[in-house]
Amino acid sequence: MDKTVATFIGVVSVVIGLHASRAMNQSNITGKVTSERDSIWVYAVNGTDSLKTMVSNGEFRFKVKPGEWRVIVTKNHPNTEGGQTVEVSEGRTLDMGTIILN
Repeated sequence: MDKTVATFIGVVSVVIGLHASRAMNQSNITGKVTSERDSIWVYAVNGTDSLKTMVSNGEFRFKVKPGEWRVIVTKNHPNTEGGQTVEVSEGRTLDMGTIILN
């Protein structure tokens, strides 16, 4: 019984450690958007991976894998030719600053 409990505690500790390590190495893209309109969408595209989020309280955040991402901020549908390409390092947060849309 004691050996089973010790094994269980060991396994739980390892799982918690792996999840904590993964969270610490997570990469992010963040930024702020100022616009006269309320419905602003932000897209992040990396090859076949794509993410989208609506700007909330003037801010956006993506959890991404490291690599080169094209970030598109738009009032409507994304323009496939637009956006800014950024490089995101592992375990880092890339702050794109304030983006102003007219």
